[in-house]
Amino acid sequence: MELYRLKSFLSIVKTGNLTRSAEQLHISQSALSSQLRQLEEEFEFPLFVRSPRGMQLKEAGRELLPLVDALLEAEAKLLQKAHGLRHGGGEVLHVGLNADPGFLRVGSINRRLQQLYSELNVVFLASQTAGTAQMLRQGQLDLAFLYGETQDPDIHCQKLVDVRFCVVIPNNLMAAGQVLDWPDVAAFPWVWVEHGSPPYDALLQEFKRYRLSPQQLVKTVDEYIVKELVLDGQGVAVMREDEARPMVDAGQVTIWQKGWLSLPLSLAWAVRDEEKFQVRTAREVISYLWLPETSTDSSATEFNY
Repeated sequence: MELYRLKSFLSIVKTGNLTRSAEQLHISQSALSSQLRQLEEEFEFPLFVRSPRGMQLKEAGRELLPLVDALLEAEAKLLQKAHGLRHGGGEVLHVGLNADPGFLRVGSINRRLQQLYSELNVVFLASQTAGTAQMLRQGQLDLAFLYGETQDPDIHCQKLVDVRFCVVIPNNLMAAGQVLDWPDVAAFPWVWVEHGSPPYDALLQEFKRYRLSPQQLVKTVDEYIVKELVLDGQGVAVMREDEARPMVDAGQVTIWQKGWLSLPLSLAWAVRDEEKFQVRTAREVISYLWLPETSTDSSATEFNY
């Protein structure tokens, strides 16, 4: 099995579009289509449903996705380890990011680590909250950001800050001044994040409380591409407040006032790794950068009714 075909598969999953994936991979669309066809022939079943709205994963593809993610993460870890051995590098630290690097202050974290511990080789990897505990157990990650606070006895969590989320509605989907309630919002087309996204899981529970099911018209596997789809007016979504406010100011979206929720952003690590140099060092740096600012807005209201 060729890893480059799996990388192409993952790119198509994330973009939902062959043209954009080909551009990101710097190959022609025909070459990408050929790689996908070869992969489907190797598996002996189709992975996607092709529609005018793009490429949507079939159920079989969804079941394979976590395994593909794990395999490619293992490849990255292997290459990083080989690089360290080849160049005589020091300890390697793998940090999982569950949100965009700017929000998680990756630049400041990396800069301070390099200033204090230049021998530490830091690798930042995209991760999802739902799979974080398993990646820590398997040694794919040393530290990880996640939403919530896991109760697993072999995983420790440190809360950093409460993060506010809101429901955003593209202005092209609603009339000016329109007053919306839960049934109205459920009926809108939704850009929905699958695979255990905590903000979406929390909102889904609220919909179920009203015996409603949101119209999940556009689906993605992570939150990285939600903003682009919302800006394009394709559907309603859950976003962090810091992402949504500039879009509101630009007149692109409206925040639905009944859809506020708050989740803790936490740092997690495996108990067995707690005293490892790279884990202890990075925890100290991240705590220094985050914990002085953990005060929250006491006026925040979760799910205003």
